[in-house]
Amino acid sequence: MPDTEVISCPACRHVVRVPTDWLGQTVQCPECKATFTAPVRENGRLTAPVLVSAPARVAGPSPERNGLMLTLAGAGLVLVGVVSVGLNGWVLVQFFGKPDGGKEWLKERLPDVRRLGLAPPAGEGEANAAADDEAAAAELAPKLRWVWPAAVALAGLSAAGGVSMVRRRNYRLAQLGCLAAALNVPHLCCVPGAVLGFWGMLALLGDDGFGPGREGAA
Repeated sequence: MPDTEVISCPACRHVVRVPTDWLGQTVQCPECKATFTAPVRENGRLTAPVLVSAPARVAGPSPERNGLMLTLAGAGLVLVGVVSVGLNGWVLVQFFGKPDGGKEWLKERLPDVRRLGLAPPAGEGEANAAADDEAAAAELAPKLRWVWPAAVALAGLSAAGGVSMVRRRNYRLAQLGCLAAALNVPHLCCVPGAVLGFWGMLALLGDDGFGPGREGAA
């Protein structure tokens, strides 16, 4: 085995064994693939290695492209959030602002509710079906009253998170807005909301200028 010198790569600090007859020549680090000039021995000591070329970084999305993605996802969250606030707010009025407590609104949607397995099937005959609808609406309406305030709150949080993403302010609020959009299920707002929420979360993770301890964070 030829004599070797132990040298630290100037790019990644990986320890490399270099044959003594390679000293002063250009060598490549097996770890990071950077090239450097191996040191030489002067007055009994090795000089410092000189970096020739650092390894090229893996190309990723440009900051401009990722910033555009973040803005588009944020704008989408604002739109979905505002629409969801309007829809769920209207239903909220039916449950809390009407004397029947939302039963009439619910009776009109019992076929969909039954398809979801949330209510028993209606009986045969018009009279039996009407009585079953009345009983099912009376039983379900009080149980669903809590859904609409929560839906309005989640929709508002989605919109606020979208604004935060567009303005590059308050990273935590932007994260919560993405999560709220994916969880807000009433009125099928979860379908575009989930897509925008996951898209926004990926854009947040890829934006080096927006995050905890970085410029733009609250």
